[in-house]
Amino acid sequence: MRTNRLAVFIFGALLPILGCHRRVPIAAVPPPPSAPAPAPAPPSPVAVGLDDAERAFGAGSYDEASRNYENYLRLNPAGGARDQALFRLGLAYALRPAADWPRASGAFRQLIEGFPDSPYRQPASLILSLRSELDQSNASAQQRDQRIRQLTAELDQLKKIDAERRKRP
Repeated sequence: MRTNRLAVFIFGALLPILGCHRRVPIAAVPPPPSAPAPAPAPPSPVAVGLDDAERAFGAGSYDEASRNYENYLRLNPAGGARDQALFRLGLAYALRPAADWPRASGAFRQLIEGFPDSPYRQPASLILSLRSELDQSNASAQQRDQRIRQLTAELDQLKKIDAERRKRP
């Protein structure tokens, strides 16, 4: 129980830090006064998909966010924001009501292996290592509980033998 709280605390601490990147707009050079203003290009479906994923993630709709991130990654195999999408996809899998750790780990590993210079690489590595420690801790706790049950059964058996021995004159 304590380890689950630790994991939730760590995700809670990482989420605001990593989720609040401000994108600095780049000022465009204004066209000369004689040139007609170009018509604004409609947003690409890929950009809309990433924006939808970000909105859903920010709203806590992790199932919807994960679907949108998956669509973005599928439709945009060479996109500039793939590392961010993979990181957020991993977080979305992990933060679902029924966390999907195998898929989250896969997204984090894909980020680590595919984007060695990404700013999201270190947090993804940290999350994977913490999850590994949590799994090891849970396994140790299960082994300890199993050993306690085994020793309790043996103690009960010895008490029974002792009680039978005392009954005999």
